[in-house]
Amino acid sequence: MTMTTEKVPQNISSLIGEIGEQMVLFKLFELTHAQEHLEIFKNYSESGYDIGIRISPDKKVRIEVKTRQHLVTTTAEKNKNTCHFTLTANEKDNADFLIGYWIDHNSFFIVPISELKPAKNNGKLVYKHIVTKLKTKNEKNIYSNASMPFLENWTAILNFIYKA
Repeated sequence: MTMTTEKVPQNISSLIGEIGEQMVLFKLFELTHAQEHLEIFKNYSESGYDIGIRISPDKKVRIEVKTRQHLVTTTAEKNKNTCHFTLTANEKDNADFLIGYWIDHNSFFIVPISELKPAKNNGKLVYKHIVTKLKTKNEKNIYSNASMPFLENWTAILNFIYKA
């Protein structure tokens, strides 16, 4: 089998990113709609994050969303059980949370910025959360131990809001 190294077309990459952000917006709405003092917004004006939750005029939660998939991809079969959610230094410095959305499994990983691991990417410092799907029949832990605490952990955002 010949392996191609073509990238996914830009319009598909943009669509995948938009799907992830819209899914996160909806999940955050579900989480907070009964709390009238909270306002969820898509960030268009500030650097480093995609979605915000305004707590008060001067306090907000800043969320960077990264969406990954292996459905439409040139990724080698052996790498399809792993996803890298990567932030630049600017994104890390300007966000409170990374929400990684793995479309293939409809899984959300809510990771506080402080839990990201530094790594080098083409000589630049980046910050990662790597998710590995286990090849096991155990439905309780379907991802690696490093990722399970963050799986669907939406309460981490609520806890952050109430500490602000």
